[in-house]
Amino acid sequence: MLDSEKKSGQINMRLIIFKVSFFLLFSSFSYAQDIIPKAKTKAERKAERKKMTLEERIEDALPVDVTLPSASAKLPGGEKINTVEEAKKYVTETIPGYGKKVKDKSRKAKKAIAAAKEKVFDGKRYEGIEVEKRIYRRGSGSRMKYIEFYTLEEFQQPNVYAKSVFWYDERTKRIVEAISRDRKTNHLMHGPYKEYIGENLIKEGFYYLGTLDGRWETYDKEFILQDKVYYNRGFFKDSDISYYDEGQKKLKEVVPVLYGKKTGEYYRFHENGTLAEEGKYDSGVKIGRWVEYYENGNRRKKETQHGKDCYDVTEPIVIREYSETGKMTFEHDSVKRI
Repeated sequence: MLDSEKKSGQINMRLIIFKVSFFLLFSSFSYAQDIIPKAKTKAERKAERKKMTLEERIEDALPVDVTLPSASAKLPGGEKINTVEEAKKYVTETIPGYGKKVKDKSRKAKKAIAAAKEKVFDGKRYEGIEVEKRIYRRGSGSRMKYIEFYTLEEFQQPNVYAKSVFWYDERTKRIVEAISRDRKTNHLMHGPYKEYIGENLIKEGFYYLGTLDGRWETYDKEFILQDKVYYNRGFFKDSDISYYDEGQKKLKEVVPVLYGKKTGEYYRFHENGTLAEEGKYDSGVKIGRWVEYYENGNRRKKETQHGKDCYDVTEPIVIREYSETGKMTFEHDSVKRI
């Protein structure tokens, strides 16, 4: 009986050991299943790589603990790449910077193209202002004078500081120069201007609200260039212009400059906009009569006579002076004798 009980206990012990061993083995297998990731399908890998950055793709493609061969690359601007880390930095930092520069340049180019398109004259609008085409003919044959030009469709105020303004007079059929005209029969010149004698172009240029603007050229009958002058809204383009304010609305002085020398009409203004002084330069030398004005209007203050041209060495003399009420207070003897 003792032997049978002993055998029964041994069998039970073996069953317990077997159950425990089986449980441990199954648990280990399950744990291993949790730790070792399941192999991803090709589609899953492809979808995952699409979400990766370029740097992550480079790292994903390289085996662990691989020693890469040494190499270097020379980039625009003299920059060099010698290591993978430098390559990653170039890809993630430098290239995006180049992209921004390209976008900025592209944006500027588009703006420049748009601005250029606006400046293309279509015969209807010049500098964004509506115009009307005019034709002037006089004579016939090879001596016929033919002018093609444009005037404002609707009146706009010209530059208040402009001292030379051009109009087309419908009554006389002529282009006239004046500060102001009857707007019922006169129209401000605005746009391209071309003048012919027979079939030969002799003059061309542009007007802006009545003032000379852009490049003006004159030719002889053989179409050989005789003169070329650049203007900016009534003044020589290279003129030295100063203002009273930072916004450049209150004009202070216009020193005419042509071919690098003071040449042409000089103007100085009071801060309230009235004319303070006017005269003329010839190759850097004051010539003719210079006149100063009071601030309270266009009343003369002083007249000074200079030589007739840049070669005249005559000393300038004050020939007249006036009070603010307009009364002459001084007159030079040389003028009295005349």
